[in-house]
Amino acid sequence: MSWRIGIDTGGTFTDVVALNDVTGEEIVFKTSSIPDDPSRAFLAGIEGVLAEIGASASDVTMLLHGTTVATNAVLEAKYSRLGLIVTNGYRDMLEVARQNVPGEFGAITWWIKPTRVVPLELVREVEGRLNYRGEELRPLNEQQIRLAAREYRDLGVKAIAVSFLHSYQNPVHEERARDIILEEYPECFVSISADVIREYREYERTLTTCLNTGLMPLLSTYLDRLGDRAQGAGIEAPLYVMKSSGGVATANELIKRPIAASLSGPAAGVIAAAAISGAAGIHDVLTLDMGGTSTDMALIEGGIPRLLTEGKIDIYDIKAPMIDMTTVGAGGGSIAWLSGSKALRVGPQSAGAFPGPVCYGRGGQEPTITDANLVLGRIPPYLLGGSIPLDRQAAYEAIKTKIAEPLGLSVEKAAAGILEIATQNIAAGIRVVSVRRGRDPRNYALFAFGGAGGLMASPVANALDMSRILIPTAPGATAAAGLLYSDVRVDHVITDVQLEDALDVERLNDEFLQLRDRVIQDLGRQGFDRKGIRLQAFLDMRYVGQAFEIRVSLPIPDGSIAGSLASTIKDFHAVHEDQYGYSYENKTLVEIVNIGVTGFGLLAPPRQNSKGSSNLRWSDLLKSTLPMYLNDASGFVDCPVYERPKEPISDSLAGPAVIEQYDTTTVVEPGWVVTVNEFGHLLLTRNAKGGS
Repeated sequence: MSWRIGIDTGGTFTDVVALNDVTGEEIVFKTSSIPDDPSRAFLAGIEGVLAEIGASASDVTMLLHGTTVATNAVLEAKYSRLGLIVTNGYRDMLEVARQNVPGEFGAITWWIKPTRVVPLELVREVEGRLNYRGEELRPLNEQQIRLAAREYRDLGVKAIAVSFLHSYQNPVHEERARDIILEEYPECFVSISADVIREYREYERTLTTCLNTGLMPLLSTYLDRLGDRAQGAGIEAPLYVMKSSGGVATANELIKRPIAASLSGPAAGVIAAAAISGAAGIHDVLTLDMGGTSTDMALIEGGIPRLLTEGKIDIYDIKAPMIDMTTVGAGGGSIAWLSGSKALRVGPQSAGAFPGPVCYGRGGQEPTITDANLVLGRIPPYLLGGSIPLDRQAAYEAIKTKIAEPLGLSVEKAAAGILEIATQNIAAGIRVVSVRRGRDPRNYALFAFGGAGGLMASPVANALDMSRILIPTAPGATAAAGLLYSDVRVDHVITDVQLEDALDVERLNDEFLQLRDRVIQDLGRQGFDRKGIRLQAFLDMRYVGQAFEIRVSLPIPDGSIAGSLASTIKDFHAVHEDQYGYSYENKTLVEIVNIGVTGFGLLAPPRQNSKGSSNLRWSDLLKSTLPMYLNDASGFVDCPVYERPKEPISDSLAGPAVIEQYDTTTVVEPGWVVTVNEFGHLLLTRNAKGGS
């Protein structure tokens, strides 16, 4: 037997999915995360799932990992202390940044620019200059590089970023600087901007390179530790890590460019959602991934997740391909609290894995979303099939003391208020990736997963007037399963600004060939020959006078792009119309800004086996009843609790109902009807009267 194992480390739980390469069987395992040392939970998850399936370490053919280590390091500014070497005259580049100010008009009166990633005293300027075409104007001063490297070594700075003006056109100065630094200081980590991002806009390029450099020691240590733990357990399988773009990379490759994993964990769930919903015939979905700490949301259209060429992590603008996602601080462990004016708030603070919600009995004192769900009877008094008992009375007392009594409310009303605020926070997040992108949520299905996704799916869909919900077979481990659906992915881009009426087609095609060869070479290092590689080309374009670009696919039918440029420029007008509601075709010239190539090293995707049909009925799966609080008028009602079916059901089930399984609980609210499709997924449909 051969097994691939996906391990997703979240803030509260580490989820593991083992896939049998021969039969397509999937086994789910869950263990508590260990924030102080995530590698321990990583190994515990692997050992746990191997014990569950009765397999040995030698049966493991591949390990795939999603992690928030890079994300948390950026959010908490826990990346390594680093130095920055720049072109003479650009020492204050990170301080100057951009003139744009986030927020509404007037925000400039209070907004403070992002904290410098590199303190000014650790920035060094060197002589040497290229022009905008990459032609040398002044030679690089190699002695200044050597002196800077020695200073950093003496100061104990272990990571050095290099970002020179116009190096995206010609990396020769940066490459020479890297070589000199490693001659003088071989044990340090060095990252040059030409290896991280070959695009113009020096601020974003430099900032991204700095963050990449600061993450290198951290990710190197973390991934080495994972490898050591796996080898110590007798596992020799290669380790792949999820990237923000939805592809994976070998650990050795990711260490060179760790910024690519800045949104590693959430991306895997979106990839799974696209694959699972697509197999069910649903290609337009909005995802809701609710875990213990936060909820991540994304848009999938035509079976393809929307991809951005840049994004933000907290206050920092990151220039790297990433799935278009938004995050709100509303997870199962998010804490409910009162502001100074006694306004009820939920999150973003979280109780995390330890101590966790009050009901876990691990010393938590602050009421959470999970505590509110337990008090209202929306979850049974245990988790993980009974292995974790929950203390309802402790949750009740926490909500009473911290929320209900200060507000003069009953405990039930206070708990319902906690869930309502969480619902509206999540709905607002979904509007960011849909309404703000010109998309109506009502035209999409809601794909709900994560340990708490099934609990909140119905109320969130009601808030957005959505009528369909899909919940996969193992919601709590969907992100881990998504790792198994991912291919190895490499992206390379070159900036070459050209107007459509003066295109240098030969130069563009030469650049395409350079990028193609570089992508193939990168994938070759990760074990793929040409037959196992799929290539895509693209252009980033804009109308003359615009500041930012739109990415448009560039066909390469005969290995050349020359015959596709005209049609791709025409496609740009249609894409612009779709995204912004207007276009300037035949009115304004189009400007090509970047050309790029994406390569996929193809891994065999899991087989989604149909479970056929059965005569099983919902009544056969009835376990018990649970008093559930519906609303002020109805109060508590006896709600049936069903075991989650492992095969299709011949009838439908109307809410209210609770569907229980090992890794999560799904609440079917009044006004919703649930069926089970051939793959075992729950399909919830709002009836004609609508949800409550």
